[in-house]
Amino acid sequence: MKRIYYVLFVVIITFISIECRKEFSGENAFPGQGSIQSSPIRATLQGNIVDENDQPAEGVVVSVGTKAATTNSHGYFRIVDASLDKNASLVTAEQPGYFKAYRTFSATSGVNQVVIKLIKKALTGTISAATGGSVALVNGSKVSLNANGVVDANGIAYTGNVNVYVAYINPVSNDIGKKIPGSFMADDKNNKRVVLSSYGMLAVDLESSAGEKLQVASNSTATLTVPIPTSISSSAPASIGLWYIDEQTGIWKEQGMAQKNGSNYVGSVKHFSYWNCDSPLPAISFSATFVTSANIPLANTYVVIKPNTSDSANGYAHGYTDSLGQISGLIPANVNLTMAIYDQCGSMVFSKDIGPFSVNTDLGAIIISNSANYITTIKGKLLSCGNTPVTHGYATIYFNNFVYNVNVNDMGEFVTNIMSCYGTPGDFQILGVDETAQQQGTLATFTVSSQVVDAGNIMACGTSSAQYINYNVDGVDHIISNNANDSFYCYTSAGVNLFNTYDSYITGYHAPDNISLYFSGDKVAGVYPVNFMSVLNYTWTGLAKPFNITLTSFPQVIGDYYEGNFSGSFVDSTALTITHNINCSFRIRKNN
Repeated sequence: MKRIYYVLFVVIITFISIECRKEFSGENAFPGQGSIQSSPIRATLQGNIVDENDQPAEGVVVSVGTKAATTNSHGYFRIVDASLDKNASLVTAEQPGYFKAYRTFSATSGVNQVVIKLIKKALTGTISAATGGSVALVNGSKVSLNANGVVDANGIAYTGNVNVYVAYINPVSNDIGKKIPGSFMADDKNNKRVVLSSYGMLAVDLESSAGEKLQVASNSTATLTVPIPTSISSSAPASIGLWYIDEQTGIWKEQGMAQKNGSNYVGSVKHFSYWNCDSPLPAISFSATFVTSANIPLANTYVVIKPNTSDSANGYAHGYTDSLGQISGLIPANVNLTMAIYDQCGSMVFSKDIGPFSVNTDLGAIIISNSANYITTIKGKLLSCGNTPVTHGYATIYFNNFVYNVNVNDMGEFVTNIMSCYGTPGDFQILGVDETAQQQGTLATFTVSSQVVDAGNIMACGTSSAQYINYNVDGVDHIISNNANDSFYCYTSAGVNLFNTYDSYITGYHAPDNISLYFSGDKVAGVYPVNFMSVLNYTWTGLAKPFNITLTSFPQVIGDYYEGNFSGSFVDSTALTITHNINCSFRIRKNN
């Protein structure tokens, strides 16, 4: 069922009918009473990355397991057949100028949706490693280093100037669901899975003047001062645990204590990462499926559940339903809770008090009234080149930077519900794809002018929808195709270079085969030098220049195709004396 970043929630609207509710138990079923084991699942992951201004972040590298994708101009990414986990899946997002982002969620069988807001990485101040010192933000957040207390990446004492980057993360801010590193899921010092009640967080990075990563020396510590939000200061304990993000799992780990000093927490840490001042809470596993009264899943909908006391951010739970309307994860146990649903503009459109829950709970299907005026229903019918219903295909809907892929039924009909911005009309686009005939239509634009938008007949005809990357390495053929387990991703963005050209990215995956590359140039067909290539399990693939790619077709609109070929030689970092040869042809749909 759908993951929820750290924990999941329910969503309810005008009218709710709970068809089924059951309690469940078993190994690892009650996270607060024991550690969680892995529960692997393979499913599709998609999502959106935004910058500090909530604008789509383009060119962000998003990774899950062994797969990676890069966001397009809508901040959108999609990874097919990703290796996920029902208890805790980790997604990372990296972009120059920002702290590395982590998101942990409980994966489901549908298309999992995540949204991550990047945290700007700005220089806070400089400290001499030899003498030590402090840097501070205007809100009172402070990082203090001891004299001779810093080492480089190899553990060697560093004596130069230390550039310190600090960002404060407010646990009661409206955007905490997008910004939270990992989630509020954690393992305490006894390796028990718990939910955290946060009273303030810091992101900290240390770098040399040359940009080299630095850390606290093993025989030293650093001191953090973390402001406590005024709205929850009355419930802040005198002493509180310190927790850091495990960069391998995205789970918070308990290490050390902080003491309350006025309106701040002050504590010592042994290394730098994200740090969180938290009290652990018992938790229960929660799951539910949200559908309308017409039994249509409410997909990609942001829901929140948290304790309903006015001065507490304890156990904040948040996430998005998957393509099937499913959610699952951890929520606080034994407390009164408030559930809320938010539209795509961040406005709360519904809330309801629920709980408390003392045991793991599956609410089954929750029916949400179609009459809710913040739900937009989009429907239509795909027709083939023979003007007959498409029986095996899908409609791709682009709306507010979100992407919805909706399968058709035996009559060629598709329908989905979208939590749009309350009271705000907007445009959306539909692309119809006939998987049987491998045909697609052209992108059609519609306006949300009513609660139900009937797009009518959408032609899935006119252009071949076949996609492939066929490549040969040292005489061995590798094929990535429209197979359901294969994935492609291509897009072009404005390049960050001196020549005002564009960067284009091409990636493909067919377990265990994979290939990715990028090149710079104009947005027209032509021959361009390849900047980087990764293929199969070769590491640090060095290209023998010249290594060019020929684009016979360069797409100008969403739905058109990159078509071309390339060939050349490369060496692998593990065997620099061995030259490998590759040739490749490709045809991949433009994703942005």
